[in-house]
Amino acid sequence: MDINSVIRLVECGADKLAQRWVERMRHEEGMVDYLRIPELELKGHIHRAYEEIGTYLDQPRHPAMAEYFRELGRKRRAEHVRLIEVLRAIQLARAVLWQHVVEQGGFDSTVNLYQAMNLYRQVVNFFDAGQIFAAEGYLEKE
Repeated sequence: MDINSVIRLVECGADKLAQRWVERMRHEEGMVDYLRIPELELKGHIHRAYEEIGTYLDQPRHPAMAEYFRELGRKRRAEHVRLIEVLRAIQLARAVLWQHVVEQGGFDSTVNLYQAMNLYRQVVNFFDAGQIFAAEGYLEKE
């Protein structure tokens, strides 16, 4: 499985991934502020992130991606969601994505394992940058 296959897998599975993420959020301890946000809004926001990940995965500091996460931080601050929950939600989005990729298989040879490690590095970099940008947006002065 190469990176383009994985990107297609994630983008095409955005609905399923968004639903899985919402379910994980419901069961995650300490996510009380997030659970006040309507489920449809949460799904829509994370769906968009999964749907567009291929555009920015190899460039986690792209201005459009940075602004997407900064806006997320600003929005969640305005909704009185604690920053720790915002960061945990992004972390869960990464975990859900990677679990989905692993479940689909395709990493059964040495070459594929190398590709998987490279892809995982890109996924981690993408979501780590997202956490930084979300925190920047959250902490901006009004």
